[in-house]
Amino acid sequence: MTLSFFRRHRKYFMVLMFAAVISMVLFGTWQYMMRSWSSWFGSEGGRQVVGTIDGRTVRAKELGEFYYGVRAAGQASQWWAQALEARAVTPEAKQRLYVYTLGMTAWPILAQTLKAEKPDTQTLLTWLALYDEARRNGFDTSEAQVRTRLEGLMQVGLTPELLGRVVEEVAGRQQSLLMAGLAKDMTLRAYVNWLGETTGGAVEQEMRRDFARLDERLKVRLAVLKADDVLGEVKDVPQDVLQQQFDKYKAFLPGKSPEGYGYRIADKVALEYLVADPAGFEAAAKVTDTDVRAYYDAQKDAEFLVEEEPKKEDDKKDAVADADEKKTAAPPEKKYRPFEEVRDEIRKTLVHRDGARLARERLYANVAEVRTMKKSPDLGIWADGKQVRHVVLPGLHTAEALAQLEGIGKARTEADSFPAYAVAAIELVGEKGRIGKGEISDVFLGADGEGYAFRLTAVEANREPANLDEVRDRVLADVRRAKAFDIVREKGKQLLEAASSKGAEAAAKDAGVNLVESDWFPREQVIPYGGRWLSLPPALPEVGTNRIVVAECFRMAADGRQRTLVTLAQQETVVVAELLDRKAAREAAFDRMRPLVAQRVSGKLAGEALQRLVDLGAIQRRMTVVAEMTDVVLPSRQGRDEGDED
Repeated sequence: MTLSFFRRHRKYFMVLMFAAVISMVLFGTWQYMMRSWSSWFGSEGGRQVVGTIDGRTVRAKELGEFYYGVRAAGQASQWWAQALEARAVTPEAKQRLYVYTLGMTAWPILAQTLKAEKPDTQTLLTWLALYDEARRNGFDTSEAQVRTRLEGLMQVGLTPELLGRVVEEVAGRQQSLLMAGLAKDMTLRAYVNWLGETTGGAVEQEMRRDFARLDERLKVRLAVLKADDVLGEVKDVPQDVLQQQFDKYKAFLPGKSPEGYGYRIADKVALEYLVADPAGFEAAAKVTDTDVRAYYDAQKDAEFLVEEEPKKEDDKKDAVADADEKKTAAPPEKKYRPFEEVRDEIRKTLVHRDGARLARERLYANVAEVRTMKKSPDLGIWADGKQVRHVVLPGLHTAEALAQLEGIGKARTEADSFPAYAVAAIELVGEKGRIGKGEISDVFLGADGEGYAFRLTAVEANREPANLDEVRDRVLADVRRAKAFDIVREKGKQLLEAASSKGAEAAAKDAGVNLVESDWFPREQVIPYGGRWLSLPPALPEVGTNRIVVAECFRMAADGRQRTLVTLAQQETVVVAELLDRKAAREAAFDRMRPLVAQRVSGKLAGEALQRLVDLGAIQRRMTVVAEMTDVVLPSRQGRDEGDED
């Protein structure tokens, strides 16, 4: 009876069993995916707890808002710095641009540990903890401060269009997200700056040591022997010596062997290019009287300030009386060239600048149009001979030869020079090269504002020369210079030995070598530029700026030696130096140079202390950062999920 019942109703039993299996599969899948689904678009939204900071609960929404905000702010700061760099022409403008862009973002520090695609939760919590610490210490950037920063950017060239573009690119068209992110980012940067300023501290001993290095000065007498000066003394070079040199270095590209030789035939390209000349667009430039006046007002101090002629020595007052007078007297009134005198000059500058802008825009449009075509078109159809010209370079050219071309040879993008970019494309053209044969390049900018875009028409990869005769002139020149360098090295040794016994002047006279005497020179020259201090080596007669020679002269003085010999292999030059006099650091100058020395020393010490303070482990320890979920899917960068409510 039972079997007959199952037989009669077996269809219903099979359906029931199939439904049970499907239910079990769905239930298991739901259990497995529920956590991710709830993070992405479930009813929990961004409410899931991801960790704690100093006992405070942190949810996914807050972490997501922090990450997307500071990331958008940091990327915007970098984008503004690059986009506005060309518009900041004076050192003062460049300094303002830096202050309002990279000088106000902490993103370079944060980006070292945050992955752009999937940031680590523990790391994100740590930076959020530093932000909490900053706010607790009174560093909380207001909306007004953010707007002041944007107004400062407007002064250095930020337009509403550029602002809208960066909002679209880095913040997904959400201006509120960018504004909130800028506030968080500026808070972090201000706090990090404060930590660096207050934790390093300038140590007096370090300051004294650094000051002595800066202010100590020497005076030397130099004999400079160059290989070029004795090339005439090199006799005929035997054939076997040339062949030996060729065989040893024929497989190396020029300058790539350990000794600097190389006779491999370098990569060569043939190309054509379009050039947009600003002069052809100046007629269409729009420059108003208001623009001219605004330029004059903005650049008065940089370009139109009239410098007073220095007083003659006879007219100078006593130094002490003069100093007392300066303390009480009002600062002298600045004098500028009259606006009417420089009006045409300014208009010409602005017209050329606007012409360069129009030229670049035209060329960018041409390049974009060429790239939409399936087949490589004739570039000449975009040239009218006046505004845009089409140039075809005959023959094949190396990078060295391309660099000698007028105009385009010095053109570059932010990352590449034209010769390096063109020749680098040879390697597996169309596969690994940056552009293939027949493809149009990016726009390269020339020194006078002109734009260039080129296309390779033929390539020849580097190869070994077939025989010595193909590169004989280069091999012969290298061998002759090497022998000439051997001669000056031997002369330098002989001069140093002779000077030890009968003095440098007598030894140089006997050897027929000229001696030159230097002025007082320091170990390094430190000059202010764009709000920073630049360190440059001093220039010596017949040598120029060379840190090796300067360092060897100071080493000679420190060791108590009277003379030294310096061999400069790359310049194929030998320098014999004799110490004439030495001046120790001036105590009277210490107070005057104290700000510079303190900046250098405290900057170094503060950097070390700051590194310890913003170390991820240090922040986690002092703020008790605990990540409850190490692998969390952050909410969308809108800062809320579908189920989240205000």
